[in-house]
Amino acid sequence: MRARLALLAALVLVAGCSSRERLNPFDLRNPYTRGRPEGFVALADDAQVRLEWQPETGSDLAGFQVYRQLGGIGPFVSITGVLSSLTSSFTDRGLANGVDHAYRLVFVFRSGEGSAPAEAIATPGPLRPWVADFGAGVLARITADGRHVLSRVRGFDSPSGVAVDAATRKVWFTDTGGGSLILYDPSGTSQPLSIYVSGQPGAVVTDSVDHTAWACEPEQGRLFHFNDGGLEASPTIGLIDRPIGIARLPSDRSVVVCERGGNRLRRFASDGTPLWGVPLPAPSRVAVDSSTLELWVTSFDLGRVVRLSAAGVALDSVGGFDGPIGVAVDARRGRIWVADARAGELVALTRGGAVVLRVSGLSEVREVAVDPASGDVWATVPGAKAVVRVTADGTRRWQAGGLSLPDGIALDPGR
Repeated sequence: MRARLALLAALVLVAGCSSRERLNPFDLRNPYTRGRPEGFVALADDAQVRLEWQPETGSDLAGFQVYRQLGGIGPFVSITGVLSSLTSSFTDRGLANGVDHAYRLVFVFRSGEGSAPAEAIATPGPLRPWVADFGAGVLARITADGRHVLSRVRGFDSPSGVAVDAATRKVWFTDTGGGSLILYDPSGTSQPLSIYVSGQPGAVVTDSVDHTAWACEPEQGRLFHFNDGGLEASPTIGLIDRPIGIARLPSDRSVVVCERGGNRLRRFASDGTPLWGVPLPAPSRVAVDSSTLELWVTSFDLGRVVRLSAAGVALDSVGGFDGPIGVAVDARRGRIWVADARAGELVALTRGGAVVLRVSGLSEVREVAVDPASGDVWATVPGAKAVVRVTADGTRRWQAGGLSLPDGIALDPGR
């Protein structure tokens, strides 16, 4: 009996030791780390990539070392010496934009390098995608390649609309729950400028000529216009029945507004003077074709997209949608991209209204923006809590997760 108890105790001891060994982060049999450094990500920016990981400690651990491969060709070459075991990041600078950079991070022990590297890929570029994360209360910046969230500006209630001043690279966005229009300068150290307007501001558009922003407030039926000093650029326009979408015409800097409750599309001069209003059932969003100056308007309720002239004359109506919301125009390639939220699809139209592409599997896809340089399409997908990047030919490139309820999206094309 005593022999059997002794044997049982020995087996328990061995099993415990084996379990403890496999919890060792350096152990190849560890089910969580597989012996690799943890939390390794490569965050693409303009001509640089920031690498991040979790620091580690161990009596035999000397630190970490980073290796890089360019364009998927050739060997991985060391780009650092041995970094301290307490190090958690490294920025690789002076890189070629548009080229895939593959990285490996390895443990370095006093006896030599570990055999299991952590791996990540990034493609640097000048693009700065900005997303209003309504659910998390943050303005999120996505990496240039669309793989990850690069940074977050916190402290807001529920951001929804977002737009970029292409001249200054400053970001305007609305905090719907906080009743504010906010200006954020990503290159500065000052706090964001918050302009309290009351109500629930939503859609926003910028004017990069005079550096102002227009914002819709649907609950009280108002349209605001502020400069980057926080002062009114033109008087507030009232008596607009639920304005929920807005776009600017580059020809004269006028703005076009979707007056959903009034079933109208309205146009105002840059000083706020009304120019015209035309009947249009339940308009949702509007986008301007900068080449033709034609307007493309979605109607979620009717499942249609309507094309109008700059004078407000209806030219075409395209059906076959379940519930379209966001719309963006790729003027260089003559494509109109529509976010069909109910169908979970991005749909590409020609200027003539023909469907040329459908990208499905995008749950509740909401807002959309186009990179004019590449033709890539970026869309917020609340159902997946993500932002998706799609190429001009409809190929899904990357998906950045880690968001809560992404709403508005805007692209800063960069230098």
